[in-house]
Amino acid sequence: MLSLVGIIIALAALIFLAMKGFNIIIISPLLSIFVMLMSGMELIPTLTGAYMKSFAGFATNFFLVFMLGAVFAKLMEDSGAAKSIANSIIRLIGETNKFAIIVAIMVITAILTYGGISLFVCIFAVMPIARPLFKKMDIPWGLFLGAAMTGLGTFTMTSLPGTPQIQNVIPTTVLGTTLTAAPVIGIISAAVVIAFDLWWLRYEMKKLERRGIGFEATKGSIVDIEVPEGEEEHLPHVILSLVPPVFLLVVLNVLKWSIVGGLLVTCILATVIFFKFYKNPLKTVNTCAFNVGGAILNTCAIVGFGGVVATTVGYQHLVNLLVNMPGNPLISWTVGINLLAGVTGSASGGLTIAMNTLAPLYTNLVNPEVLHRIGAIASGGLDSLPHNGAVITTLTVCGLTHKEGYKYVGMTCCVGPIIASIVAIIASSILY
Repeated sequence: MLSLVGIIIALAALIFLAMKGFNIIIISPLLSIFVMLMSGMELIPTLTGAYMKSFAGFATNFFLVFMLGAVFAKLMEDSGAAKSIANSIIRLIGETNKFAIIVAIMVITAILTYGGISLFVCIFAVMPIARPLFKKMDIPWGLFLGAAMTGLGTFTMTSLPGTPQIQNVIPTTVLGTTLTAAPVIGIISAAVVIAFDLWWLRYEMKKLERRGIGFEATKGSIVDIEVPEGEEEHLPHVILSLVPPVFLLVVLNVLKWSIVGGLLVTCILATVIFFKFYKNPLKTVNTCAFNVGGAILNTCAIVGFGGVVATTVGYQHLVNLLVNMPGNPLISWTVGINLLAGVTGSASGGLTIAMNTLAPLYTNLVNPEVLHRIGAIASGGLDSLPHNGAVITTLTVCGLTHKEGYKYVGMTCCVGPIIASIVAIIASSILY
């Protein structure tokens, strides 16, 4: 119990300090040490073992994706291609409907992730297109975060039948189900998330408008590329600008290239076709290196913390408590997965543990397809707490601190999916 209390205190401190603006790279190892002390673990062996193994493991798996994704985003931005696409979207939608822009960002990110593009690649690709849009129409920058995370981190990640995202794949390996398990429940859940998130984003937008708050007051630490008056006619044509992102979609989804290979070739393609539009190619490359360093280190640090937590006796005690939780099986199933995802700061991590430890106790009580869909939906609830690696990365990429931007993630990726989970449980009880 002392170990479990230590985990809870460390988790609460991590969330509090992150929201106050403390650097994750500093507080993550310090709180990991606190967890070790509360769990009676050896400090140096655990720091150099569990912590650094998880830290380095994430870097090994995702550094190239982060780096190439950042390079692609910067190439699109500095060439003016992203601005060209943004201008075309404005002309198509009009410059009077700010909410239509927010909906468009959600739809674009949803299409990308439902098509199999990873969250990390998606945010790197869409962010440079959205920035000039939001700046030109004076839309508070945090609303981009809410719209993008709704599209890439909620219903396309867990709810919609057939999504290739890992949260929908994990249950198939244990339950023997397919990616389209319990499709009606998934569609109902997706509709609830979309309705709630768009309602809240519109409410927040109107509230900020009444207070006279626009892009400049909310852009955080991002650095804008200023385009002097009269130079916009030198932007790449929109058709040319669309070639690299369309190429990336085709090679990843149709040709089934690896993400690293697809991004590498796309970066080369963008460099070649936009070369004459770059004013300072060396600055573009150097800025990419700087941007990706902070993003990957922040995420690795929090993954290291999760690696330490997962080795404690308190964590195992929590798993045992969840296994023996009484009450309606769907409710306990949902609560258990939410807690596991919340503690680990990972939807896939929490869902994997639940499938391996909890699922065998539920297969005789609940239809496996329902277990699959409810489990996937539940994994996308408390996973998005402030210590989640993807949340930290997305905030970093967008140039926002937790204080500036987390509420947009919390409302769309925690509150919305939890409400959807409740509706999905009710729907399951009626339909199955």
